Amino acid sequence: MIDMKIGQYHLTSDKYEVKVNKMSVDSQGHPVTSYDEKSGINRLVETPLAHCKDVEDALHWASWVFNPDWQ
Repeated sequence: MIDMKIGQYHLTSDKYEVKVNKMSVDSQGHPVTSYDEKSGINRLVETPLAHCKDVEDALHWASWVFNPDWQ
């Protein structure tokens, strides 16, 4: 399992795929959270961006997001 934050991007995995999400941040650059009443915990406010087959693809995709000129 992966749970990695890189800048505004959050990579998580399960046994089938790696998900790339973009976290919402406030004016000071801190992640925005939302309280989930059902579970009783604060969750990051995120937008799904990609579902990748492995970590290499997710990191390659995230690298492209940070620097679109990177090949």
